[in-house]
Amino acid sequence: MKSPRKILEYLGTRNGLRIVSAVAAVAVWYAIRTATSNSTLVTDIPLAIQPPADWSVVDSSAKTIDVAFLGTRDDLRYLNRELIKATVDARAQQNNQSFTVVLGPANVNTFGNARIDFIRPATVTLRLDREITKQVPVKVETQNLLPDGYEIEKTVVTPAAVVLSGPAQILDGVETVSTVPVDLDGRIRSINKRRLPLVPGENFAGVKLDPTAVTLDVAIVERSISTRFPDLPILPMLAPGRAARIDLEPDVATLTVKGRPELINALAAEDIRLFVDLSELDGLKTGQALPVRAVLPNGVILVRTEPASVEAVRKD
Repeated sequence: MKSPRKILEYLGTRNGLRIVSAVAAVAVWYAIRTATSNSTLVTDIPLAIQPPADWSVVDSSAKTIDVAFLGTRDDLRYLNRELIKATVDARAQQNNQSFTVVLGPANVNTFGNARIDFIRPATVTLRLDREITKQVPVKVETQNLLPDGYEIEKTVVTPAAVVLSGPAQILDGVETVSTVPVDLDGRIRSINKRRLPLVPGENFAGVKLDPTAVTLDVAIVERSISTRFPDLPILPMLAPGRAARIDLEPDVATLTVKGRPELINALAAEDIRLFVDLSELDGLKTGQALPVRAVLPNGVILVRTEPASVEAVRKD
């Protein structure tokens, strides 16, 4: 066994100095590696895709990525998810076929001296499509029913159509865009809604609506039916205390009325009175046209009287 003195003498030679340098280099390398091998994992970093002009991303196997970083404690301490940018440049891809991109350090941009250990997932599969615009009508969605006896007379949507912008493959199958459901339960008055939101379809990823809301006007009326009563007698109405022989030409009329079905179905001719008001006339001129008036039960609405006026002729 060599004595310590001989070992020291050997280390002083050229070959010994080479060995000492190599051992020192290894020791320094291990020391540096230990100091810079601290690790941290930053999760849920949004992955941004750059498609060609007038193209959009219709499918991506990953929306976010996780990145493991190595470095000193100071390097890792100042990592901030908000400042880490993950991107994929797909501007050279101009077809709608799926393709896969291998993710690496070039896809991750961050500040500081931390190094990337690994990216998860390591690849992302994408599919692009051309962007088009399309105009489609707005469909009003409702839920529940109006109370008995009421119905929708008219529905007006402003604007009646909206413009969609997005991938051609998605928009080719879109014929309408619906509003959020309008509840009709208990409604007896007309509806006016400003900025009623539109609801995107289930597969509307990447589709933009213009506008995103509409104005809705729904006219609600009582449900009614109409009926005619022919040959109803017309009576002259004189002022109290006055008596005169008055002939009306003609002396019958046809009356058309409307109202709720239950009222109209129960209505009889005996429930209606037609008359001509002569109470405020000081003198009666032959050939003078006087309007025919009607007395109707509550809830029954006059539509028209045929004829609308008659002539009153004094006979005394």
